[in-house]
Amino acid sequence: MCGIYGLIGFKNDKIMDRMGKILAHRGPNDMNFVSLDKVSLGYRRLAIIDLKGSFQPLYSEEKDITLVFNGEIYNYPELREELRQTHQFRTRGDGETIVHWYEDRQTAGFATLNGMFGFALSDLPRKKVYLVRDHFGIKPLYYAAFDKKLIFASEIKAILEGFKELKMKPTPNDKVINNYLFNRVHDNSEETFFTGIKRLLPGNFLEWDLQNDDFTVQAYWSLKKKGALGRELRSNQELVTDFRKLFFDSVRMRLMSEVPVGTALSGGLDSSAVVCAINQEIKDQVVENPQSLGERQRTFSAVFPGAVNNEESYINEVIRVTGVTNFKVTPKREEMWPDLEKVIYHQDEPMISSGPYAQWKVMELAAKNGMKVLLDGQGADEMLAGYLPYYFVYFRELIKGMKVMEAMGEVIKSRDAVWPLLIEKILNLLKIKKSLRVAELFTASVSAAPVINNDLNRRLDEDIFANSLPALLRYEDRNSMAFSLEARVPFLDYRLVEFVANLPANLKIRSGWNKWIMREGLKDILPEKIRRRRWKVGFTTPEISWLRESKKEILEIFNSETFLKRPYFNSAKIREKFLEFTDGKNDESLVFWRIINLELWLRIFID
Repeated sequence: MCGIYGLIGFKNDKIMDRMGKILAHRGPNDMNFVSLDKVSLGYRRLAIIDLKGSFQPLYSEEKDITLVFNGEIYNYPELREELRQTHQFRTRGDGETIVHWYEDRQTAGFATLNGMFGFALSDLPRKKVYLVRDHFGIKPLYYAAFDKKLIFASEIKAILEGFKELKMKPTPNDKVINNYLFNRVHDNSEETFFTGIKRLLPGNFLEWDLQNDDFTVQAYWSLKKKGALGRELRSNQELVTDFRKLFFDSVRMRLMSEVPVGTALSGGLDSSAVVCAINQEIKDQVVENPQSLGERQRTFSAVFPGAVNNEESYINEVIRVTGVTNFKVTPKREEMWPDLEKVIYHQDEPMISSGPYAQWKVMELAAKNGMKVLLDGQGADEMLAGYLPYYFVYFRELIKGMKVMEAMGEVIKSRDAVWPLLIEKILNLLKIKKSLRVAELFTASVSAAPVINNDLNRRLDEDIFANSLPALLRYEDRNSMAFSLEARVPFLDYRLVEFVANLPANLKIRSGWNKWIMREGLKDILPEKIRRRRWKVGFTTPEISWLRESKKEILEIFNSETFLKRPYFNSAKIREKFLEFTDGKNDESLVFWRIINLELWLRIFID
């Protein structure tokens, strides 16, 4: 059930109809909306569970509480069993569970919904309307408030349809744009690229008071830090076992489906762990609906033969060990340009690299092969220190704690992973031709917000909720939903994230290995080539070579009339530095990618 939208404080059926139609890709199986007292709630359905029932809106027994819901509640069977003592269920699906859980526990119940969700719930007896987003923001929810009214939707483009009907013109948010251009930052706050349109932050709910036509936003959940008490009494091996149990349980819950389920496989540690765990679940015959997985698990991969980022050998190793069925796609530079405006349209906002295009092609491949649900490994890097720069955060933490010898030991043991990165940084500082002064390219400069660089666990928390993961989850949701495909992320079970967040840093980076507890906990199911893999890529493209080979297409953009008139760009300097880039005098592909993305976004949504 994958797209919701609505109005609060006013009614307008024409707006509701337009919003529903523009979200058709999120839910091709059904569309409906209902108008209540100063509230209109609508949804588009992608049927995954209770295919012949669970049509929305969903109601309480008295029909005075109304819900539209996007996502999945994976622990609904347990909640439903508890609620059956006092409530009458009309459907077999997970959405109705939210209604009755709220009836019994009000807003306090939101925290124990284990899943990914964005939902709107109208409680007429209490004169309240709630917009609620899941713990990590896996599913999106946006809103715009004005003149004691509010429009909300799963995607910004639906809100813009409401703006059109109300004769309101979208305007770009210059603060967000400048931060994106200068610091490569987005999705890190409630602000979006559109002035006045906000994202509801993860773990938050918006409460609208229908009597006063006003609202507040507050958190219903935050990452709980339980400290070392109790943990110190448990051995590392017991903690490894606990991690494994939680991970397997999370994977098992996310196989819940009445339609075909597949898995994204990049060849990296995280997606391989999901694939191998599912394979083990099939062997152990503990999958609730095995027919959804088929006779063999189906996996989907992007490969780039001959490119520096090609991971095909790792993908093939997982296939060899597990025997899964694999489908591969080779994204091509010449295909990207006709696709790019479509991708940006579905994303609603610009992207910071071309990596999401590889993911777009994987989602397209899965949908073409009949998948309706796709699991992948998103979130593990931010939980378990998967990116190489986290090593340096940990080294500083050890030194700050006067553990100099331990720090030196970790530096030595991780030398094959971190030393190439360190050497690259030093060379970039020494070689003037490698540097590009970003300030020359733009009309405004924005100071980068400081990041935590000497406390690994605090840095990981920061990246989960602001610096890294929110953008990746936006890419994932839009890329999958563009093809009416539901993406699920087993690492982002709130129980697993809370468990990992409370582990000491030395179980995340240990003896030179990041993601140590996962490598240990899954060593019996992971191919050793994957388990001891250092090289990290993920879903990426050969970006530098692609942009250099796209000189003609990019210069057409940089020489266009609209580009030359933009207030954000020093267009002559951009063209000059881009020609240096194509001649190999700088390697700043990410800067030019942001400029291209912003220009195309402005054409699609603002012009």
